[in-house]
Amino acid sequence: VRTENFNWVSSFNGSFNESLIVETNAEAQPVSLDEPRTRNVRIQHEVGQRFGKIVGIGFVRDNSGNIVYDLNSEGVPLARLGDRIILGDGVAPWSMGWSNNFRFGNFNFNFLIDGKFGGQVFAGTNAIAYSSGLHKNTLEGRTNGLTVTGVDGATFDADAGTGTSFTATIDPEFLANYYGRLSSLAEPFVEDADYIKFREFSFGFNFPDEILDRTFLTSANISIIGRNLFYIKRSADNIDPESAYNTGNSQGLEYFGVPSTRNYGLSINVKF
Repeated sequence: VRTENFNWVSSFNGSFNESLIVETNAEAQPVSLDEPRTRNVRIQHEVGQRFGKIVGIGFVRDNSGNIVYDLNSEGVPLARLGDRIILGDGVAPWSMGWSNNFRFGNFNFNFLIDGKFGGQVFAGTNAIAYSSGLHKNTLEGRTNGLTVTGVDGATFDADAGTGTSFTATIDPEFLANYYGRLSSLAEPFVEDADYIKFREFSFGFNFPDEILDRTFLTSANISIIGRNLFYIKRSADNIDPESAYNTGNSQGLEYFGVPSTRNYGLSINVKF
């Protein structure tokens, strides 16, 4: 859009990453890469799968999807640890960016919004927070106990995928056992890593010729700039999805990642 005193240039781009592992080694075995200190999840390359699968310990479930629990000596239901299963894609297949540049007279304003979609992340920070009772979700049950419903492991037939259902209330003093076992699994802590972020902006002023004519400058601009400002939408709970391991072949793992820094600055550009 362009008029005598106004100009607006907008651009949008998007990409889709399609990948397939066609070969690993002579035996076509899965290749395991990095894993966090929780040791319950890893990034794995497997023939026939997309690049960078998140593979970790999952729940044991019956045919209806109900979680199987084993009761400890205090009668606390502890989720049974299952096999390592594919839990998500560490590499987001979709990405987008939308930039806008406005000029009104001597003022200019620019901003960029970007995002990624379709990937997942293992939130190791949340797993450790659960085991320590520091996640907000572990507040549930601290006053009157926590009611849990599932399948009694003592009656579970793995071949048939059936067992007897039960409901139990965990006393507050035993919640550490319940949440501690959850943190041994990877499945509860693999979350969608979708986000849309207001990535950057700048607001500037170009000094007019009537001012520059009285100086030795041919052009001058002063701008306020900002980067990593805020998320418009974020799927992951309690973590910054961009604080995951984002280098090499190990995307999709997060473990006490430091959130990206929000930056502000002042830019002055002059030409002689």
